[in-house]
Amino acid sequence: MLSRPGCPWPPPALPREPSGPAAHCSTCAAPFRGPSSGRAPLAGGPSLQRRRWRRESGAEQSRDSVSMEVVPAWASAVGFTLLPHAGGVLGSKITRKEIPVWYESLQKPSWCPPNCVFAPVWGALYTSMGYSSYLVWKELGGFSEKAVVPLGLYAGQLALNWAWTPIFFGAHKMGWGLVTLLLTTGTAAATTASWYHINRTAAYLMVPYLAWLTMASTLNYRIWKDNRNKKSE
Repeated sequence: MLSRPGCPWPPPALPREPSGPAAHCSTCAAPFRGPSSGRAPLAGGPSLQRRRWRRESGAEQSRDSVSMEVVPAWASAVGFTLLPHAGGVLGSKITRKEIPVWYESLQKPSWCPPNCVFAPVWGALYTSMGYSSYLVWKELGGFSEKAVVPLGLYAGQLALNWAWTPIFFGAHKMGWGLVTLLLTTGTAAATTASWYHINRTAAYLMVPYLAWLTMASTLNYRIWKDNRNKKSE
């Protein structure tokens, strides 16, 4: 039986495990060093990955909210403060026409405020609630995901507020006007409650508005009750 001739070449050397302070991880190719190595991290190491993660996180945050640096801070404050007045200006065109004729013909309680009081009171309340919404918007970092509920409730009550004048004065629907006022009061109360934990100053500025809505709802109810059999003119 012939014996197998030996291999004329030496066996290949097996790869040795890396050792020492410059050993690399086989998964992330990041060098493992002792605490006293003092060598800078290689490209693609943990430092680069951390910087990349920070850049990606910053990009996501910028997409989640509208940057408040686009316009000056005072411009945002003025815009939010004046926004509620837009509905008041449009509604005043209706009230100027209806108050001297239709509204004056209605039976009203003795405690009904004089007509000259309504315009300045609503002007002050619109300014107060508008600035409050700016404080909340600023506190939440703009139109971010956190601002959906508090600013959404605010927008809802503001839309209901604007709708009351065309319903009550324009269409002479005193009953539907009362329903609109009650919905406005409830939504404004929910808005104030949601703002309390965000900015207490904004919530406190809404208190006079809630008080006036309560009085207006009561007045609307009395006018509807005392004049519901009156035909619309």
